[in-house]
Amino acid sequence: MVIRTVLLAVVGLGAGALAAPAPVAALQGGDTPRFETTAVAEGVYRFRWQAHVAFFVVGERAVAAFDPLNPEAAAVYAREIRRVTDRPVRWIVYSHSDADHASGAAVLAEGTGGGAEIVATRAAVDDIMRRASPDQPPPTVTFERTLSLDLGGRTVELHYLGPNHSDNSLVALVPDARVAFAVDFVNADRVGFRDLPGWHFPGQTVSIRRMLGLDFDTVVFGHGPVGDRAAVFRQLEYWDALERAVRDAVRAGWTEDEAAARIRLERFADWGGYEDWFELNVRGAYRIIAGAEGGGR
Repeated sequence: MVIRTVLLAVVGLGAGALAAPAPVAALQGGDTPRFETTAVAEGVYRFRWQAHVAFFVVGERAVAAFDPLNPEAAAVYAREIRRVTDRPVRWIVYSHSDADHASGAAVLAEGTGGGAEIVATRAAVDDIMRRASPDQPPPTVTFERTLSLDLGGRTVELHYLGPNHSDNSLVALVPDARVAFAVDFVNADRVGFRDLPGWHFPGQTVSIRRMLGLDFDTVVFGHGPVGDRAAVFRQLEYWDALERAVRDAVRAGWTEDEAAARIRLERFADWGGYEDWFELNVRGAYRIIAGAEGGGR
């Protein structure tokens, strides 16, 4: 395996924190590192493992780490956190219950000294317990609507905004940095995943509107590059247009095949995944909406 150093921006974190060093990144092909850690704001970091993104926040006394991803990634994630700071990881937070984002918490906790609480929305518990995976320990702290984590000198707010990509996703907000972390139900100029497995309408657009009610300028997504408020607003435009078009199709008596063949949102045609997944988005939305309205053919 080829090993190469990828430079990481140095950010001042105050007394007791370590200046962020250059992480070692294993190349997965070409010049694309398999993983990398980058500073988003003072004490706020994005950890990317292949196509998945995690997020951690450093305070004066503690660290909150979001989404261990999987056991292999979590071992590297732990080392990357330790390259930035020696402060204890007090919380490991699941953005939602999907195993590709919320596995490996035990590895992450052990690699950062142990003793971390695992946090998730209360709505995530049933899915995690039903899966009963040793790689996904259940949360030790849950909440229904909001929860604040005190890291010392700064807080991280957790917000449950309702069903969207899942029925248990949260959005994290670092108020002093005006940075949010949101996973899977919003992305940077990309359509939804395939035929929208597990998605909810109208919850998807309701959640995005609620997210836009939070006070942030920058957003770290669970996949893809860092974005801003405008990127989230564009997501709202996409999902609102898709939902309206599909509802109109269902009410007009179109079949799923007819909706998939006729509905086009050309202003989003340059988005990631549009060519391969847009028709699947239409099909998935059709099944969800037709099922809820008792229509469709």
